[in-house]
Amino acid sequence: MRKNTYIALTFVGFSMSISATETLIEPLMVTIPAGEFLMGSDSGGTNELPIHNVKIETFKLAKYEVTVKEFRQFVAATGYKTPQECYHQPTDKWLGKKIKGSWDNNALTNNEFQPVVCIGANAATAYAGWLSQQTGKGYRLPTEAEWEYSAKAGSNTKYHLGDITQDPRICQYANVRDQTAEQRAQLDFGASYHGAKGVTECDDKSGYASIVGMYQPNAFGVYDLVGNIIEYVQDCKNDNYKGAPTDGSAWLTGDCERRVLRGGSWHWHEFSSSQRSAMPLNFIGVIEGFRLAQDMAKNETDTTSYSTIQFEKSLLNAQKEERLRRKNILPNPTKPTGLTLKQDNINRSVKLSWQANTELNVTGYNVYRSVNFGGVYKKIATGINATEFFDETPPSHKHSYVVTACNPDRFSQYSELVTTVDAVNNISDPIQAEFYNLMEGAVVGAIRTKEEKGGGLTLTGKGGINKDSWTEYLIAVKSGGFYELTYRIASPDGSDGFQLLIDNKIEATIAVPATGGFRKWKTASGGKIHLKAGKHTLRIKSIAGSWKLNWFSFKAITR
Repeated sequence: MRKNTYIALTFVGFSMSISATETLIEPLMVTIPAGEFLMGSDSGGTNELPIHNVKIETFKLAKYEVTVKEFRQFVAATGYKTPQECYHQPTDKWLGKKIKGSWDNNALTNNEFQPVVCIGANAATAYAGWLSQQTGKGYRLPTEAEWEYSAKAGSNTKYHLGDITQDPRICQYANVRDQTAEQRAQLDFGASYHGAKGVTECDDKSGYASIVGMYQPNAFGVYDLVGNIIEYVQDCKNDNYKGAPTDGSAWLTGDCERRVLRGGSWHWHEFSSSQRSAMPLNFIGVIEGFRLAQDMAKNETDTTSYSTIQFEKSLLNAQKEERLRRKNILPNPTKPTGLTLKQDNINRSVKLSWQANTELNVTGYNVYRSVNFGGVYKKIATGINATEFFDETPPSHKHSYVVTACNPDRFSQYSELVTTVDAVNNISDPIQAEFYNLMEGAVVGAIRTKEEKGGGLTLTGKGGINKDSWTEYLIAVKSGGFYELTYRIASPDGSDGFQLLIDNKIEATIAVPATGGFRKWKTASGGKIHLKAGKHTLRIKSIAGSWKLNWFSFKAITR
């Protein structure tokens, strides 16, 4: 009989007992039946391959993710030193800063029945070890195989409801990146998911992590596996499934400085049941938590402590109150229509006009402007009572606008966008890489280093700029002649780089030198080309990854 690996812990320097007047809150468990399943997928990343058959013995899995209330009992009993910094506060860069914040004091947790976060993998393991020692019942984190088996619950589709991504029905079952997530991001932090693959077109009424158990359970009776918060499991990180266990046990070799995480969260679109991720053991974040598992024990008597019974009653009351709150929220207004744009290049202003909404409870409109064409929107005006708006300080580069309608509770989806005309760039001045007029496959990111003085944003992607992506600019050449490209780049080991195309003709292929890392920026020169006087279309096309671009300019070559 296969036994799950249990990581024994020795706790030093703090008490390990609960007082006699208080009994432990134990997780409410669901029995997961034994079976076999195909683990992995051929429609995900390479880390989900090869698909392999796995046998699972009967075990128990917690109905819910471990909550703040349960974790509080552990900390009070043991004095466990929890992390005091957490990647927890969304900004326009999204969860990009590690700042002061803890499991019981962070910007996104306000209810004892939300899942506990800002704790890290080590604290999750410590909690399981403590509860096991207190009860003798062998609580632990689930294995990665057990988690996927439970999430699939006998299905063979990629996602919970089928093979279609962003199925709007998912809001019945999971807390994912939806309309309310966008609402909260904008209202609380001035941030937006638009420009980052948008939101799922449904509404689960929870902007951040929800009280556990608010959505429909899966076929095994388990809640919140698909979304809410992403969950730690026992396994070490491995790049693929070559050599993975086939008996459902934890894979405890590989990169054990990183712990596997499963499921999605309120911050992401729905994850597939086979989707994998991992984080370092010392990473502390606001979207990572855990639930417990338990081996089936012979002759075990199912008993429920008084504290557990009271916990469930309190949870049901909290769910009832939250459902009532969500029921009373006004529906979203319809999105404004008829948005138009007039650009005054002499006075450097933009006039927006749109049609008035007909709903009686609409109280005004918000106006948003993109940082760059096709990029993330930032709110530049709120509570506009008229159906027009003048932007007196628009950027000089190409950008877009959208408008939303507001009522006392919510605002609408974005209107259809309107866009300014193509910008013309003087080639002798530095041209920020994100100031393109057209692009395909490009990703705009922040400069994440204090040493970089160049400002602006960057062209980037997973592992640097994506191969075959391109950005296009309209340039003005005052005097014809030969020019040399100067550009600001970052690249760990160098790259084959990019091509320069002028009016759709390849004029130069430029290799990118190594700078020592994606946060180490250098100014490089190269790529002698001939330019005729006048306006031209310049395209920068990536021919290899592993580099990032901040800005570029051209210097005339004098003889």
